[in-house]
Amino acid sequence: TLSASVMARRRLRRCLLAGLLVAAAQICFATPMELRRRSPRTSLHAEGKEPREPWDAGRALQTAAYFGALPNPLKLFSTRGGDALELSPGTKIWSPENPLQLEWGNLDDVVMGGASRSAMDGNVWKGTIIIEGGGFAGIRTKALEPALDVSRCMGIRLRVKGGGGQRFKLIIRDDYDWNGIAWSYSFDTQTLFPGSTVEVSAPFESFVPTKFARKVPNVQFNRKQLTTLQVTLSKFEYDGDLNPSFRAGDFELEVESIETY
Repeated sequence: TLSASVMARRRLRRCLLAGLLVAAAQICFATPMELRRRSPRTSLHAEGKEPREPWDAGRALQTAAYFGALPNPLKLFSTRGGDALELSPGTKIWSPENPLQLEWGNLDDVVMGGASRSAMDGNVWKGTIIIEGGGFAGIRTKALEPALDVSRCMGIRLRVKGGGGQRFKLIIRDDYDWNGIAWSYSFDTQTLFPGSTVEVSAPFESFVPTKFARKVPNVQFNRKQLTTLQVTLSKFEYDGDLNPSFRAGDFELEVESIETY
């Protein structure tokens, strides 16, 4: 006869497996019902000339797994991060030399049923945005462990080249929730001289708290725990408003540096 402890462990494993399957299904199929019912091969490209790619559920699941969005039984009872790394103004968070060893990954609208695709090669991020069934592409760091304590700083300074004059978003987070609050700061890449660097100074007090591009009221960014960096190009601004300079199709943005100030 199996002992009570063995039976309890087996029940726990079954529950964890069931939770994993449910979470994977929620992430992969968290698209509007009409998107799931529509035949993906009949969806048209943004210009209406070519059929868009079928939705790639495998790529959606790979994306979620890369960023740790799927439950991991090995980390079920562990705490995250430890003491935050305190940064002073002028600290380089990202550059091609990657001083803090950030791990970037693409976070495109495939997680919502779309077919846009992007990738970062060195410090150059480029891709193609298809608005049918989606409309955004992004790059995001894996969760920073330890988190960054930026309480001595006023904000984040970003230097980029390219972007085609479009409006992008710099996004930061202060928790380890995959779908937690995204603190967003919109910036434009329009320049007087083509090929010149755009310097963006984003004060923490000006970041907009959002969830799924909807503003979240009555919250405050925790400067003692910056956990994620993200850059996004989306057809939406906030609360359903459209990005005024967005264009579907190919884009390219060189991320020269990200630092505190």
